[in-house]
Amino acid sequence: METKTIISALHHFRKIDNKMQVSMILSFLEIAAAQDRNEVIGVQEVDRKVGLQSGTASRNVAYWGVGAPNISKAMEFVNIDFDPRDRRKRVLTLTPKGKAFYKKIKHHLRESN
Repeated sequence: METKTIISALHHFRKIDNKMQVSMILSFLEIAAAQDRNEVIGVQEVDRKVGLQSGTASRNVAYWGVGAPNISKAMEFVNIDFDPRDRRKRVLTLTPKGKAFYKKIKHHLRESN
């Protein structure tokens, strides 16, 4: 895959927020990739996979999800639910809006190859 293809695909994120940081993009993509693999992912796994501190991952998830008091813009791309096996943990899945956005990125990458 050429670098220009990756850059072009990342512009989809820029259209949402032109100041979006890499960790925010990676957080969304880790959630989407887990769903592709039919795996359960939570905030702690996003922390570990992206290499974030706990508070940063929580803010990133809140941004993609339903938001938080200190986040004015929530994308509603991610559902944040309780893990039925351990109600102290959260399970993250894509909403229909999040799935559509992820599908657009994947389609863009396939078309560019």
